[in-house]
Amino acid sequence: MAFLKYISESEKDTKQLAAKLGRALEENDCLALMGDFGSGKTTFVKGLAKGLGFRKKDYVCSPSFVILKIYRARLPIYHFDLYRLNREADAESVGMFEFVGAGGIAVIEWAQKVKRLLPKECLTIKFFVRGGKKRELHFFAPAPRLKKLVKKAIG
Repeated sequence: MAFLKYISESEKDTKQLAAKLGRALEENDCLALMGDFGSGKTTFVKGLAKGLGFRKKDYVCSPSFVILKIYRARLPIYHFDLYRLNREADAESVGMFEFVGAGGIAVIEWAQKVKRLLPKECLTIKFFVRGGKKRELHFFAPAPRLKKLVKKAIG
């Protein structure tokens, strides 16, 4: 069950929330993003990157065809998109878990495909379209520190 739910009224709102969260993230944090196409996952990553100090805002995009993009910021951002993977073993074969816990921030879109393999301390965010530009985000955090970060970001 989600410990916190948030209604985003726009892309700008989603990016601002993600930027606040990004400013508070620490080395080796992992975010698992789950949701359908167009639910706001990549928009969230754009805001997160900004909060982590990545300045090339137009450069952040879904790495669907390359599976991984790395953004140099306050901490390296390892942005995965697992949409094209068919099995959990595919994530291992592309070396995903070499980056998770490698000193940066791992952000995994379509994380439901590797749910069983995610680190126990991973912050999971589920995205739902609620009409127009409105999105509902459900946060699941096993660690008290992550719960506190999310609550602070939401205000």
